[in-house]
Amino acid sequence: MAPAGKPSSNGDQLPTVGPILTGTLFVNYKRTWLRRVAPFLAFLVAFSTAMILLLVWSEAASMRRQAFDANMTRDYVLDSVSMDNPQLVAYIRQVHLKPTTHQDPLNANQTSEEKYVATLSQGKREGIYAEYISRTGAISSTAWLESNLSWQGVLILTEPKSFFEAQRSTRHPRSRVIHACLSTDTDTKEIKYHQESEVQVTKLGDGPNSLVSSDTDVPTTRLKCFPLYSVLLAYNATSLDYLNLDSPDAPDGQVLDTIPWDIIRISILSIRWSPHHSEAETKSFIDKMISRRYKHVHTTDTGKYIFLYDTRLKI
Repeated sequence: MAPAGKPSSNGDQLPTVGPILTGTLFVNYKRTWLRRVAPFLAFLVAFSTAMILLLVWSEAASMRRQAFDANMTRDYVLDSVSMDNPQLVAYIRQVHLKPTTHQDPLNANQTSEEKYVATLSQGKREGIYAEYISRTGAISSTAWLESNLSWQGVLILTEPKSFFEAQRSTRHPRSRVIHACLSTDTDTKEIKYHQESEVQVTKLGDGPNSLVSSDTDVPTTRLKCFPLYSVLLAYNATSLDYLNLDSPDAPDGQVLDTIPWDIIRISILSIRWSPHHSEAETKSFIDKMISRRYKHVHTTDTGKYIFLYDTRLKI
């Protein structure tokens, strides 16, 4: 008999038996199994890689978000930059002071305050003003003066909507609007800003320094705060016929404390004074204005104090 696996004498192939048959079946089974599971293994590897990359990206995004949030809640101050720094003044003039585009008509209904200012200035024409408004919905007290007496000046607005509306209005060709807040000290800074009806800025070191709101749904933006003196220099005006501070974020006249009174001349000054001040605080403020040669001549029905510069007052 011929050995197994070799042809017999009559030419017939003997059947394969034993370990050789078993090994062949195992190899074929292994190949079939690999072909079946290979797509699954490839998907598993790709899925795992994608999940790892997603987790890494998510962690990096979370860190970037935390850094962004920290940046949005941090106030920045330009240290050692004087209010009359030429580069700062040029930056405000070239970047932030915007002319109006005359796209919309100007609402020039005379306010009671404008009527009083016109009387105090004896109907002066082509006067110069500076107006600061940080209250949502507040009415400008210079529009009628511009339309009827050809006044011009700079309008400082913290609320974005009010700024864009003012920029589109038909004001004097030489008037300028600026989206900013006034610093309550001599430093230029960038702060967090929440749009709301009542805002407050305090001096650095005296508490929160941002225009903030307890409403977390209100979007946060960044806002530049410049000293009033820097803005006036950028506008080339060191002598004003009228300064209107219609803003609750100027507590205790802190914006006024930043003005170099030996350089700046203001004929008529209006400031919103909080009714929450005590009589002693109000008297102290009025006495300070008297020391600057200002006489309290009127209090509006909206709680604004109007002062008139009087050289006859002793200092």
